[in-house]
Parts: sequence; structure tokens; C-alpha cells
Amino acid sequence: MSPAPSDLAGLTVGIWGFGREGVSMARTAAAAGAARVEAVDDMGRRPFEEPGDIPRLEVFRGSEHLARLSACDVVFVSPGVPWRQPVFEELRRSGIRISSAADWFVSRHGAATVGVTGTKGKSTTASFLSHLLRQISVDAVVAGNIGTPLSDLSPGEGTVVVAEISSQQAALLTNSPAVAVITNLFEDHLDWHGDRDAYHLAKANVFRRGGRSLVTTPQVVATLERLGVPPVDLEVRLVDPARIEHTASTSVMAYEHNVVNGALAAVAAAEVLGRAVTPEEFESAVRTYPGLPHRLQTVRTTGRVQWIDDTLATTGESVTAALRAMDPDRHVAVIVGGMDRQLNYEQLDEYLCRGERRVSLIQSPTNGAAIGAEFARRHPSRTHLVDGLEAAVRVAAGLPDVDVVLLSPGAASYDLYVNYEAKAAAYCGFIDALG
Repeated sequence: MSPAPSDLAGLTVGIWGFGREGVSMARTAAAAGAARVEAVDDMGRRPFEEPGDIPRLEVFRGSEHLARLSACDVVFVSPGVPWRQPVFEELRRSGIRISSAADWFVSRHGAATVGVTGTKGKSTTASFLSHLLRQISVDAVVAGNIGTPLSDLSPGEGTVVVAEISSQQAALLTNSPAVAVITNLFEDHLDWHGDRDAYHLAKANVFRRGGRSLVTTPQVVATLERLGVPPVDLEVRLVDPARIEHTASTSVMAYEHNVVNGALAAVAAAEVLGRAVTPEEFESAVRTYPGLPHRLQTVRTTGRVQWIDDTLATTGESVTAALRAMDPDRHVAVIVGGMDRQLNYEQLDEYLCRGERRVSLIQSPTNGAAIGAEFARRHPSRTHLVDGLEAAVRVAAGLPDVDVVLLSPGAASYDLYVNYEAKAAAYCGFIDALG
């Protein structure tokens, strides 16, 4: 892959995908002096915003316009474009410079960046790390896959950028952030990468392109060694989940899965600070951390029922972690289902069948029937197959003695919703409509 261009002045810049990140990158390219900016939204959707302030920009909607990208000097590809998409493959073979908003940013500001990736936990780890650094009076900002596009940022001297980096963003990195964090490596995004090994190799770019240090777990290092990409040319800081002491705090960081996320964040913060985080600094950050929207967030309470939005849970492992975070004495109705990406849900199914939590399973479109299939076979009276999220909410509300309704899809939302935020908003709307 060619390096991201250092100067766009006078170039014809292509933008593939015109959502939030595409709009940001178009604005960045125009400000850098691009002669033309041609944005192609092959899905034909309206962008998140209608920019009227980007000079020399023309937007083309529909896949028939993708051929225009081959005439550009450089093409910035949005994360949603699959690696094996034929036009994308052709562009890579053509020698046209290919980049992304994340690559553009890290190529320029990598020395001041902590890149956080992994199959699950990266949003919480990145968010908590930024919070922890600010608690210690470090000027820190969190961005990237977590919300604000990296190309929107112009960090000043002394600012530390904590960048959540998805596998799609990592795949196009030509430079790595100074400090990299890999929370874990499971199975995800097979529709994008093709297979698990390709997905994991894409994640490895977060440290393989010139990173200074890697913060991760022994399990991740074992996976990297199996793939032939051991982290040998940088400092490796290991966090062993089996050795972490659990806190008695009632913070969201006391959840089983977040204990590891917090430990990774503390070690990453030490890499930034050049010293260890003190116990007092860490505990203060834990006490004051509010948690993430859409990650085990209580959004409504109706009578005795607590309604939880966990739409950021897009894998089976994430759903398992969410269920483990629930009080074992409570009856949990978990709503699963979303975009079918051919993930393996055996681990979640095994957890459900062990009966560690009292669970009613509500399977919603598009792939809900594939999530907890064995549990459904063994416990048909505790399984409900519905035709939509509204029906799922109604069924959950009607269950006897239910204490918690947990929307934890185990899948992405793009099959029926613009994004997970739209799905969460619909969830709240359906709860409110119960009357």
C-alpha cells in the first residue's frame, strides 16, 4: 500500500463513502488545497449532513459512479467499503494512492496518538483511557471509530489523542500510532475481511507500521505469533487477565469485562506519562467515569423493569460479557439480532445453556434465529422469535417477573438501521410507546 499523501494541493481527491467520516475527509482535502474533491456514495444514501461549505466538492450518489474514482490522484476509502469489493481490489492493483481518514491523521500525528483496537472493549478502553489521562491533568481527546472522525482534529502541542481504530481503519494504516492497545482478538467482520486470520492481521497494523509500544494480553500475543507477526521490534507491555485484582467499586469499570479494559488503559497511560499510574489516580478515575452511551446504559425504568441499551455489543462475546455483568438474581430478557455477518455464536450459546443467569431469549431480525439456537431448542418456552424490534419490546414487557430488558444485539445494526444510535433511539421510542 502506498503511503498516505503528504500534500493534496492541486490533486483530484476521491472520497468513497459520504457518511460522517467521508464528509470530514472531503472538508480536510478541500482545506489542503485539492483541485477537485469527488465524493461517491455508492449506497445512494443521503449523507449525515448536507455540506454547503466545502469548495470544489461534487457528490455522486449510486454505484454507477464508482468508475470516477479510478481517475483520481488519491482515494480516501470509508471503513464500510469491504476489502474484497471488486472496485476496491481494482483500485489497489492500479497503484492509485489509497488512504483513509485514520491513515491521514496517524501519518501526521502518530507520535501523539494512542491507538486502541480489538474485537470487543475498544470503545470503553479508549474512552476510559482518555478520562484517566484528563484526571491526571493531561490534555487528552478521544476520537476515531468512537465518534469524532480523526480528520476533524488538529491537536495542539501536548495534546494526546486516544484513537479508537476499527479493523477496517487499521487495514489501511501506513503508519502506526506511537502506543498501540489491542484489547483482545476474537471473530468479527468476516464479511469485510474474508476470514478470521485476515481480520486479525488487519488489527496488527495498529503496531506493525512503526509503533513504539504495544499494550495487550498474553492471549493476543499468542494469536499474533501464530499468524507470523509477533511484536518483536517494540516494547510489549502485557496485562494478564488472570492476575488482575477486581475492584469493589460500583462503577461500570467493575464489570468483569471492564476490569481488563481498565487495566489495559492504566498501562497505556503509563506509556504516555513515562511513569506508572498511582492507585489513587486510577481509583479516582474509576469513581468518576460515567461509562459509554449504548454500552450497558440504563435508558428507561418502567415499574420494576430496567431497560438497558447495549447496542455497541455486536459480537457473541460482547453479549456474554453483558449478561455476566447482570445481577445473577435477576430475570433478564435479552434481545438479540441484527446484520448477518456469518459470525460464530457457539460461545454465547454455551453460556446461555449453562444457566449462569436466568434468561429469556428474544430473537429479532435479521439473524436473531441464529443466536442462541441450541438454547432455543432446549428451552422453547423461554425463547421468542419476533419480526422486529418493536415486537421484541412488546414481548419483553409482557414477560412475567422480568427485571431487566437488555438490548444486546450481538450483531451490527446496518441491516435495518442507519447505525447503532438509530437502533437505540428506536428502542427507546418503542419503550415509551408501551404507555
